[in-house]
Amino acid sequence: MDEDLALADRLLALVTPQGDLDDDFGAGRIEIVAACERVIAAARALQLEQTRALLRQREQQVEGTTAGLSVIGEVAMARNVSPSAGETMLRAALTLRDMPAVTDALRTGAIGEPTARAILREVSHLDVDDTQQVDTALAEHLPRLTPRRATELTRELVVAVDHEAAELRADSARAEQYVSVHADADGTATLVAHGPAELVTAAGRALEAWADGARSTGDPRTHGQVQLQTLVERVTGSDRPEHADVEIGIVIDAATLLGASNAPTELVGHGPVAPSVADQIIGRAHRLFYRRLVTDPVDGSLVARDPRRRRFDGPLAAHLRARDRHRCRQPGCDCRIRDLDHVTAHADGGPTTAANGQGLCKRSHTLKHLPGWSTTTRPDGTVAWRTPTGHVYESPVPALPGRLAHRLVP
Repeated sequence: MDEDLALADRLLALVTPQGDLDDDFGAGRIEIVAACERVIAAARALQLEQTRALLRQREQQVEGTTAGLSVIGEVAMARNVSPSAGETMLRAALTLRDMPAVTDALRTGAIGEPTARAILREVSHLDVDDTQQVDTALAEHLPRLTPRRATELTRELVVAVDHEAAELRADSARAEQYVSVHADADGTATLVAHGPAELVTAAGRALEAWADGARSTGDPRTHGQVQLQTLVERVTGSDRPEHADVEIGIVIDAATLLGASNAPTELVGHGPVAPSVADQIIGRAHRLFYRRLVTDPVDGSLVARDPRRRRFDGPLAAHLRARDRHRCRQPGCDCRIRDLDHVTAHADGGPTTAANGQGLCKRSHTLKHLPGWSTTTRPDGTVAWRTPTGHVYESPVPALPGRLAHRLVP
């Protein structure tokens, strides 16, 4: 850590101009802002170069396709990001190998990382020769290119270089249709529908028209409320959306459960909420099943699980998912839990207990079993991940709601 701070100080000295920074209009400070942006771009270029070099080295040590996955995991944990972000970085590193002009522009700060990322996203499906053609055509336009303009210009070049590939890409993109739910703050969530533009647009306009009609006849709800509630009614088939058959989990500490504290509770999968929000959800429940998960007032660990539930599931499995807050325990990964894993493998004598269990996403579960990787538990429940390079990254038991808040809330 001290070495990292020393390096940061040296970089700051390099980009800080000499002279008075408190002039009338702050010109010196703007110079620092611009110089820092160039440093960020150059650091990203170096990061990508080293990622690519690490893959070459790992391919000499690990057979088959596992070398790439091993590098993805290693890079992700070094950056404290998800394996998906690690894969994005590796793909970018490999693509830049065939784009010397873009690489040089990023290294010198002529373009920023967002611009480089926009270009790489558009050429991701091209072969080496076509990628190089696009790079050559982009070269003279790169300086000061914005991310949006980079996307448009690169997309135009991609179509010109290989219109058949562009058509295939469009067909593939239109075939990728999904609906996903993303948790937001204060007990809310966002529903995302992705698909052909004409289908999604038709659905959006139908909801807008319905809301316009309802408002014109005196409906007191806001335009957005009418749209959302109409969507839920039509999807669930019920004219009372609050009667939808659903199960949620509410994590609450003992003091708040007894009314002795106003510490935040947690809506499982959606994050912390005020106790009043949890009360509203429970109070409106009809066919809504909820589970109270009670935490220890001393150390914040999960100590009890309300037996009320909608479907049968294993108590231990449910406990692990709740304890890990439904998020992968690999350091840096925020993906949803897909597998429940023995930290010490069952084949190696590891018991099937909460202390030896962890929730992982599919990729992290695979990564854990690659050559050179290992995990161990510590007395406080922390899982230590050791990578092939010998680096160790820790995954503490996720803090449940109320621990930090108790310092602020009586």
